[in-house]
Amino acid sequence: MVKRPILALGELLRSRAQCGTINSGSYLNLTQRNLQDAQKFLLMHEVVQPVVPVPYFMEDNVRFTHIAVDVVQGKDTLIHIIYLATDYGTIRKVLSPLNQSTGSCLLEEIELFPPRKRQPIRSLLILHSRSELYVGFRDQVIKIPLKRCRYHKSRE
Repeated sequence: MVKRPILALGELLRSRAQCGTINSGSYLNLTQRNLQDAQKFLLMHEVVQPVVPVPYFMEDNVRFTHIAVDVVQGKDTLIHIIYLATDYGTIRKVLSPLNQSTGSCLLEEIELFPPRKRQPIRSLLILHSRSELYVGFRDQVIKIPLKRCRYHKSRE
């Protein structure tokens, strides 16, 4: 813990410090409001910039809260499967664009609860060694297999 001397009123007036500021080191003239804003937006300090100007997947009136990405070996290339958690407790499974000229494709919407009992998703994690997606809620964790072929009927 670093001890800093307390300025006397006369010294404060002579230094012409602004009321509510911190006057030491690299924090010269940092107001209390600036400090609060810096703490509030701490996660925005080193923002990850997008690779392409257009989002891979958008939907009107839906807010996505968490993301997890699975990379699968296709016939000729790696395929990215994006799992997006919505603010109302469902998961969108999206195929990312294979190249610049194609768009993304919604593969599936996974509903984990009945419509009236939905809960906000708190975390989303892929465990590649078990090929499972773990979805965290306030009071429970649900695991979902990444390969869900048995849930879909094939056409004959």
